[in-house]
Amino acid sequence: MENENVPAPPRPVEPPPPPPPPPAPAEKSLAGRFEAVQPGQPTSARITPDHLALVTDTVKRDNWIAQLVEIELAQQNAAHDLKLARYFAISGKFDDMKGGTAEQNIATAMVKIQLGRAWGFNAADAIRYIYFVNGKPSLETEIIASKLQQHGYDWDIEWIEDKVTHKDRWYQKCVGCRLWLKKLDGKVYVPLTDRAGNQVTVEFTEFDADTAQVYEKGGWIPLSQKQNYKSWGRDMYFWRAISRVKKYHAPHVLRGAIEREEALEMIPGDPPEQLPAGTNASERETSAGERETLRDRILKQEPTFEMLQDEPQEK
Repeated sequence: MENENVPAPPRPVEPPPPPPPPPAPAEKSLAGRFEAVQPGQPTSARITPDHLALVTDTVKRDNWIAQLVEIELAQQNAAHDLKLARYFAISGKFDDMKGGTAEQNIATAMVKIQLGRAWGFNAADAIRYIYFVNGKPSLETEIIASKLQQHGYDWDIEWIEDKVTHKDRWYQKCVGCRLWLKKLDGKVYVPLTDRAGNQVTVEFTEFDADTAQVYEKGGWIPLSQKQNYKSWGRDMYFWRAISRVKKYHAPHVLRGAIEREEALEMIPGDPPEQLPAGTNASERETSAGERETLRDRILKQEPTFEMLQDEPQEK
């Protein structure tokens, strides 16, 4: 009778049956698998390494990976160059980056760095040795000589001299410079020869300086009448001969660049006007104040340096 008030033990609860297995997903197209790489994220037109992992074509995947690496390096270089350009421009230590606005000075530094990269310069050398003279990129002659030697060219110098008297003493006056050219062949330099087998020479002499007419201070004068030729004739003959080596025998070195001294002697002029086909010349006549410059047309597009950054992702 004592056990009549004891409750019965609870019955065990049976676990719910397992859910049925999900149906096998249908085979997705390549584009569909691309969209599924990052679910919930806005789709992008750019191909990522995760996308490339889904591509079974090895050749195509390798080509895309190489292009991705190249684009990524270009973006990183551009961002790094822009940062350096800002430092160079705001330093105020370079005369050709003082007269304009801050954006113009930064743009000048950026263009110098980009040109220097194409010519194999580091950023410091590009800022130091590249100048824009009369609308043309120009270089200091010493960097031209350096690049010629890096490309395997070298020379032996022969000074052309005359005896002159000065204060009752005889001196050797330099009246020209002749360079005997050599080319690197393996580990040794061999003479650069012409079709007849003779060693090639390049020279610049006093005769060349007397007969060459250059534009200076609004008029034409013989090259030999410039002050630097009167003061440092030996140096000027040598640098002109180096410039001729580049023009005559190595135009592929620093392609598109000219020696700064030569650029300074050119007549400054405006770039040719870009005209639509069939436009009548009389309809284009405007005053100087009304003429729209190329810079004004560019500024209308309101370019900013943020344009150099990564483009926003498409949504």
